[in-house]
Amino acid sequence: MKNIRYTIAVIFVFACLCPGIAQTTVSSYFLDGTFHNSRINPAMKAERAYFSIMTGNYSMRTKGNVGISDFLYTRGDNELTTFMSGSVGADEFLGKLPSVSRIGFGFDESIFSGGFRAFGGYATFGLSMHSATMLSLPKELFVFAKRGFQQNSYDISGINMNTMNYAAFTIGYSRDVYEGLRVGANLKYLVGLAHAALSVDKLSVVMDEKHWLVESTATVQGAMFCESYATTDKDGFIDGVETGKMSPSSSGFAVDLGVVYDMKEFVPGLTLSASLTDLGYINWKYMIKGHSAGTRVEFNGFNSVDYDDMEDTVDKEVERLGDEAAKLVDFNYDGVTSQSTSLNATMYLGAEYSMPFYNPLSVAMLYSHGFSTYESNRWSEIRGYVNVAPVKWFEATLNCGFNTYGTSLGWMINFHPVGFNFFIGSDHMITRVTPQFLPVNEFNSHITLGINIPIGQIE
Repeated sequence: MKNIRYTIAVIFVFACLCPGIAQTTVSSYFLDGTFHNSRINPAMKAERAYFSIMTGNYSMRTKGNVGISDFLYTRGDNELTTFMSGSVGADEFLGKLPSVSRIGFGFDESIFSGGFRAFGGYATFGLSMHSATMLSLPKELFVFAKRGFQQNSYDISGINMNTMNYAAFTIGYSRDVYEGLRVGANLKYLVGLAHAALSVDKLSVVMDEKHWLVESTATVQGAMFCESYATTDKDGFIDGVETGKMSPSSSGFAVDLGVVYDMKEFVPGLTLSASLTDLGYINWKYMIKGHSAGTRVEFNGFNSVDYDDMEDTVDKEVERLGDEAAKLVDFNYDGVTSQSTSLNATMYLGAEYSMPFYNPLSVAMLYSHGFSTYESNRWSEIRGYVNVAPVKWFEATLNCGFNTYGTSLGWMINFHPVGFNFFIGSDHMITRVTPQFLPVNEFNSHITLGINIPIGQIE
C-alpha cells in the first residue's frame, strides 16, 4: 500500500465506521431501568440481569462550536450563498466566529454485553467499539480566506486534527460496601484500530499583489492495528505506507471507577454519585512519525510568459505553483517508534433528589468534564434533569445542558417490561436542520437507542 492518499482514506474509514466523539449518552444517567449506565458510573447496577447482541447500545454524535449558518447565507429570493460571496460582508461573517472553530464526529457501539448478580454484587461484561475525531481551525484561516489582500500578513498557526479508534472488552463489578454506599469498577482490555494526529504549529503568510511568502512547521503521526511502515521518495519525504503482518499490534488497558451514596440518613431522597471513566492508554507498536520543519515557499508571480503560446505558458506556471505549494505538505520521515496515547478520560459528578410528595418524580444535576492530551478534545458541561417513572416498566427524562459547545436539550424514553427493553433518546435535540439534515446552528447532534433482553422480574 504505497499511496499516502489511500492510507489516509483507510484511517478516515476507521474513524467513520468504528463506533466518537466517543461519549456514552448522559441522558440515561438518572434512569434506573436502563442497562448500560455502568459504562458512565460502574457503581450503578441494573435492576435485573440482561444480555444483548449488536442491538444493546448505539450512540452517534457530532460536536462543534460552529454550524452551517456560520458559513451559508440566504440572500435575495431565499438563494443560498457561501461566506465567500461578495454579498456577505467580512465583519458580518467573521464577527460570528469563535477564536477557534471546532468540529467533531464520533459514535459508540455495543457488540455484545450482559449483566448478572454474582458474588454478592452485580457483574457486567461486554465488547464495544469506540471512535473520536476532532478538527480545530483558527479564526485567522477564515480571515485569510475572506479578506485576502486587504492584509499583508496572516498567522494561521494552530490547525489540529486527531482521531482515535479502538475496541474494548470490559468486565465490571459493583456492590454495597455498607448501607447506602455502593462502589464499582470496570476493567478494560483495549485493541487499537487506527490513530492519526496532525498539528500545524506554524503557518504564516506574507504577501502583496505580486509576491507570496508562506512558512510552515508541522508534525504528523499515525498508526494502524497492524504492522506498518512509511515509504519515502528520493528526497526523504513520506509518500506512502506499507503494511506487514495483519495481526493486531496495538493494545492497552483502562479502568472506570465509580461511587453512589444514598443520603437517606441525612437528607431523605437525595443521592450523590461520582465517577472517572476511561483512565487508560493504548500502546501503538508501529507509530509512524514525520515533520516539516520550517518549510518556506515563495511565489513571485508568473514569469517567462510566452504570449505566442499563452495556454502552454499558463499550464506550466500553474504546475510550478502547485509544485511549490506541495512543499507545505512534504513531511520528513522520522521513523517508526512504539508510543502510548491516553484515552479521553471523563469525570462525572451527580446529585438526584426524589420529590417527597411523589417519589417517582425527581430532579437532578450532572457535571461532566472531559480530559485529553489534545486541547481540542477538552470540554465541560453542567446539565439539569427532570425524571419521571410513573410505572415500573416505563421512565422518561427531559434535560438541558450548558457546555463548551453551546446549549443542548436532551431527552430519553425507556420501556423495560418483563422480557424486553427498548430505549431511544438524545443528549442534543436538533431544532433546525438543512434539507440534508445537517444542524443549522452549532454542529451539535446526537442519537442513542438500543434493544436489550432483561432476565427476571424488576427489583
